[in-house]
Amino acid sequence: MKITFVAGWASDPAQYPELAKSARFLIPFSGFRPEELPSMLESGGDVLMGWSTGAHILLKECPHLFDRFKKVILVAPFLAFTHSFPERLVRGMISSLDEDPAKMIASFHSNCGETLELPYDPSGADHLRAGLEYLISSSIDGEGPIEIENLTIIYGSRDKIVRRKAINRVMEFVRPAEVIDLDCGHKVPENELLGLLK
Repeated sequence: MKITFVAGWASDPAQYPELAKSARFLIPFSGFRPEELPSMLESGGDVLMGWSTGAHILLKECPHLFDRFKKVILVAPFLAFTHSFPERLVRGMISSLDEDPAKMIASFHSNCGETLELPYDPSGADHLRAGLEYLISSSIDGEGPIEIENLTIIYGSRDKIVRRKAINRVMEFVRPAEVIDLDCGHKVPENELLGLLK
């Protein structure tokens, strides 16, 4: 099965080790720029999955490619990150990143529901900052809903990063074939995601 997984901001393959082994695992900003993603997905595949910022970039840059995949799964998507976090809070994240990046990233992962202690790589600071600047300015506009028959949206009911109101705005823009609410935080457990692939 040919799977492409587009991860979120500050993601680490250790968060989803089975997907990192079996899928093409793409991390925004450190692995690609958002505008580069369409050319990376032109060949299609079986499953296209995006998480958080990865889901946003897919929805913004690549909906014309969704029909090249048998299944598209967007986990915690949003039209604009500022629908959940006001710009001043994201600016605060940038300031914290400049002051104590390891602490800031650890706090962010904790708020995602991450239980692993993930290492911080100082060489990635510029990519992380670029990602936050992108999240301040990026938004998806347009008339909806657009029906996408091979699309499933996943949302964790205890998500502290992407709020329910942001999901509701996505639902005004696209009409997926299926919406699945899970009892989890922003980080959906890997076994749940793997179950969707079967």
